Amino acid sequence: MIIATRNRLIHGYLGIDSDTLWSIIQSDIPELLPKLVALKKQSRPA
Repeated sequence: MIIATRNRLIHGYLGIDSDTLWSIIQSDIPELLPKLVALKKQSRPA
């Protein structure tokens, strides 16, 4: 879903629905953030 959202934002496919974008920001980003932080910690050299 993130790749599809990125493509729609970057290329403007069919316009951008602000309600859908806001929904993604509120629901998907908070769920994704801890996973990204964990990946960042794993990728650091010891």
